[in-house]
Amino acid sequence: MLKLRTILTTALLFIFCSIALVRNGAAQETSIVKGLLLNETTNAPLPYANVAVLTKSGGTITNETGSFSIDISTLSKEDSLSFLFIGYATKNVSITDFKNNPTIYLKEAVFNLSEAFVFSEEKDPEQIIKRVLKNKDKNYKRMNKKNQVFIRSQYVTDINHFSMKFKKSSFAKLDNKMTQYIEKKVPKHSISYTDFLGELYFSEQKKDTLKIVPIKMVSLKEKDLADLEQLESIFEKMFKNTHEKEYWKVKSGIIGSEIELNDEAKNDSIKDPNSSKFQSRYYRESVNKKLNELINDKKKWEFLHSTSKYNYQLVGGTRFNGENVYIIDFDPNNKSGKYIGRVYIAMETYALVKADYEYAPGKNGTNIKLLGIGYFQNLFSNSVSYEKENGYYQLKYCSQKTGKKTTFNRNVSLLKKRKRFFWDKKLNEIKVRLNVSLNSEITSEFFVLSEEGISSTEYLQAKQPKYIKVIYVDQFDDKLWKGYSTIEPTKQMRAYKKQGL
Repeated sequence: MLKLRTILTTALLFIFCSIALVRNGAAQETSIVKGLLLNETTNAPLPYANVAVLTKSGGTITNETGSFSIDISTLSKEDSLSFLFIGYATKNVSITDFKNNPTIYLKEAVFNLSEAFVFSEEKDPEQIIKRVLKNKDKNYKRMNKKNQVFIRSQYVTDINHFSMKFKKSSFAKLDNKMTQYIEKKVPKHSISYTDFLGELYFSEQKKDTLKIVPIKMVSLKEKDLADLEQLESIFEKMFKNTHEKEYWKVKSGIIGSEIELNDEAKNDSIKDPNSSKFQSRYYRESVNKKLNELINDKKKWEFLHSTSKYNYQLVGGTRFNGENVYIIDFDPNNKSGKYIGRVYIAMETYALVKADYEYAPGKNGTNIKLLGIGYFQNLFSNSVSYEKENGYYQLKYCSQKTGKKTTFNRNVSLLKKRKRFFWDKKLNEIKVRLNVSLNSEITSEFFVLSEEGISSTEYLQAKQPKYIKVIYVDQFDDKLWKGYSTIEPTKQMRAYKKQGL
């Protein structure tokens, strides 16, 4: 269950933080050919399928609508593309045929288990599911490796209501005029797109060990949010001016939460003075958290951890990367299961190689409405795929979409205090009445472009820079990614322009 302190901290961010909105536009190069991958029978799009170049390195992945684009400037007429999607027959298409007909159809390849195999006993799909976790440590070993990855984040926020009533302040630059300025400048509708290309270095020694070495990061900064940088700068200076035994606290009524500031946060901003960079450690922590959640998170992967809440059906089998794979559908039984979907599990190793699932009809996530605070998770979908390499299963891609509605109507204070023996002394305080109602949707996509093993020495020698340089754009532009493998932007991304253009 989401903690109230997390909600309070999130609500306060509306006052004290600016949001970087991003986006990409639409310029086309003649060497880039766009395609579409569909189900041969239903014409349904096949999302996150692999598009590989035969006999050469390179390739791409389809987006959520089955669309993709590929640079053929280095390919000849003799080269071919290979389209791979689990549960479907692989198809190879020559570059010439692809240019003439860029819509590709794949045929489902699901076989009847009883006809293909002779089992000593009837297979119980729930027992197959349970063996995924039993064999997890054998199948998903952490290794010394370097991955080149492409990560896309999309944020859509609609603020239905935002008001801030000034109560009091002992901070010199935080007064009624400033709260009115914030209320005016906070955008009511915002869309952001961020693309990141870089290398991730993993060590087998520690679970949370990860280094990020960026290659390119593209983002869009909205004018309205740029105007809030003045406010952001004020708070950065305040946090940096925190002396020994002093601390910051967020408080609403009797509910309070201390803001954790380590020495690095006290001495550095997230962004550097020219606002074209921000600290890489924040991005690293976000990526590492999402990777560690895969399969392990008991709430998001409930159908693996709490099988008594679900019905399972063994649909059949298929072949994927040289392995026989079970296909199992699941949905909630009459208990409290939340998800409906399909998983693909290797018959020999019981490794989960692919999962596609979402909230079942009528189901949702956390739903809180208490003391002026509302938090309702109304959307969740997840798609994950692994590929077997050197005897272990490595992440190939993951895509997650979440949606929520948040309401907050309470007095909120930000306090600076000094620790003392009997009771702590309040040094400064700003207090406002914050009334917010908003809907938000977040989509994140993670695609592994290449992977190679490295030594412990190579990991130690890899240097994560302090800052990631950001290229800010007004609209998606294919020229920015010419020569790189990326996920094809959606039509919504291509159509979106920064406000004021």
